Amino acid sequence: MSSETETVEDGEPDPGAELTTGYGSSPGVATGPVKIIEDIEEADRIDEGDVIVTEMTAPDMVPAMKRSAGILTDEGGMTSHAAIVSRELGVPAIVGCGDATDVLRDGQRVTLDGQKGTVVAADAEGEAAEEADPGGSRDVEGGGGPPTTATEVKVNVSIPDAAQRAADTGADGVGLLRLEHILLSTSKTPEKYVADHGEEAFVKEISEEIRKVADAFYPRPVRARTLDAPTDELAELEGGEEEPHEHNPMLGYRGIRRSLQEPEMVKLELRAFKRLHDMGYDNVEVMFPLPNDASDVRRARELMDEVGIDRKQHDWGAMIETPASIRAIDEIIDEGIDFVALGTNDIVQFMLAVDRNNAQVADRFDDFHPTILEAMSEVIEACNENGVDTTITGQSGSHPDMAKFLVEKGITSLSSNIDAVDEVRRVVARAERRLQLDEARKNVDDPGPRLG
Repeated sequence: MSSETETVEDGEPDPGAELTTGYGSSPGVATGPVKIIEDIEEADRIDEGDVIVTEMTAPDMVPAMKRSAGILTDEGGMTSHAAIVSRELGVPAIVGCGDATDVLRDGQRVTLDGQKGTVVAADAEGEAAEEADPGGSRDVEGGGGPPTTATEVKVNVSIPDAAQRAADTGADGVGLLRLEHILLSTSKTPEKYVADHGEEAFVKEISEEIRKVADAFYPRPVRARTLDAPTDELAELEGGEEEPHEHNPMLGYRGIRRSLQEPEMVKLELRAFKRLHDMGYDNVEVMFPLPNDASDVRRARELMDEVGIDRKQHDWGAMIETPASIRAIDEIIDEGIDFVALGTNDIVQFMLAVDRNNAQVADRFDDFHPTILEAMSEVIEACNENGVDTTITGQSGSHPDMAKFLVEKGITSLSSNIDAVDEVRRVVARAERRLQLDEARKNVDDPGPRLG
């Protein structure tokens, strides 16, 4: 009696036999030959249409990821590098498989479903990789174009080369442009890059990459976040041997805490913003990651002043990602910020004590935990009372249920993954209509005092 996993005489799995599973992190279905990458130096082996199979992707692998038909990783969760970048590139991906590098072999043809998280054996004579359609072929609600919403729907961008694809979604701007992916793509740590090429070259490199995004979206705003790369990622780059060894880099020397310890380096990043402002890019805004309190934000503001960024002309803000920053939101607002961004990937990680890159506890990463929802509500309420814009930039901002919840709480905007912009926009429009309807019904039930 045959079964789905029964193999043919030559030892090959039957077409359709399940080979491994993981977390579907970038939707789409693709078929292609496996290329197992054990070291970053092997990334050049990836040809158009290959399926990358690796323990974990790294920033140096982005060019190879662009060429691939699909991506499979042993480790990582829904907020890992592989998950974020693959969604942005529109490449189907599955993360946290655990055993993909062991159970698959070079040249083996597989079909992966980046929505379901399944990998099955493909027919050896099957077709080449299918074109991914991450967003699906759904019609936009109403049939006459995207709905107009009072709550803005923005998009997250990590790779400047994907900026036009992101802009074509019609998003209201970029809620998060991650500078670390720009810096890490140089294959050198920032310190090594400056040592080899000089400060001006470093400033120009950053500004020209941000400019690609600013051009694609102009005049829509682009909020770019200063460096927030954990030390283990920097350690993989040239010059990385100087990076400190940390047992848990996600809790370590990253974000604003590193920037304030190395002010001359972050001032080079800020000079890149100033360069763009001087060129007329008034849509570029500065955002600082991982502050704990008003003191962190104040010192970052002082660094902006030192490089000559005009805060009256250009909006700036801070990520709210730690329990401390949530508790200190009123004091942070008092420092003069124009906006805050709820970084739910880190809010969940720190509040629930769940390492977001650890596949072993990925099932404990709960964006909808009551304490998370309560914390975000408190931040939104405080900001609304003080005229400060709010947005959400984490992975959960792409989830329809989260979008509905945040609209009801009064958030200013949501920033989602590229593939989720249309769906989020529909959910936001529906939630806004529901709020209007509820308000109208309340007025009918309680019309108030009559005149005369």
